[in-house]
Amino acid sequence: MTRAQFLELGAGVLLLGGAVGAAAYWSRGAPAGRADAFPVSRPTEPVAAAEMELSDLSGQPLRLSDLRGRVVLLNFWATWCAPCRDEMPALKALARELGPRGLTVVGVNFRESKQDVEVFAREYGLDFPMLLDGEGRLAKRYQVYALPVTLLVDRRGMVVGTAVGIRNWVGPDARAYLERLLSTPGA
Repeated sequence: MTRAQFLELGAGVLLLGGAVGAAAYWSRGAPAGRADAFPVSRPTEPVAAAEMELSDLSGQPLRLSDLRGRVVLLNFWATWCAPCRDEMPALKALARELGPRGLTVVGVNFRESKQDVEVFAREYGLDFPMLLDGEGRLAKRYQVYALPVTLLVDRRGMVVGTAVGIRNWVGPDARAYLERLLSTPGA
């Protein structure tokens, strides 16, 4: 075995170990319903969400500032992303169940055609806003380099959480986390 092969093998073992460790950490037995048990990265201090303006499937522009006063779950996804597809039914359920209480679920499609997104939205019966980030500018602004990625924005327009990868958005830990965000009054 050459030195380069040995180093590649070592790096692979380290990456695999890290993945196993992360999976063990996130699957540990945290009590269900604890708001801090839901696996999202939380900034030490909330940071203002970057303004965005993208068009939805009907061509209407939507700005993040239009949603001020609501909790926003901003989900970056693509039709070719299997975890994104798996996550959509839960996002649809959240939009319907928690929308009346102040949650807005917004899908931000990454670099696909309007037609592909329309077909996907029809297939999944999605009725929450689907925005088209055709050139990936918003994804770049939010430093989205993998899919799915979900940003959680509070009623004041501050990013309070980031979830990289698929999440169980309808599970008890997610519900507790979202309930806490929804119960916090806006500024």
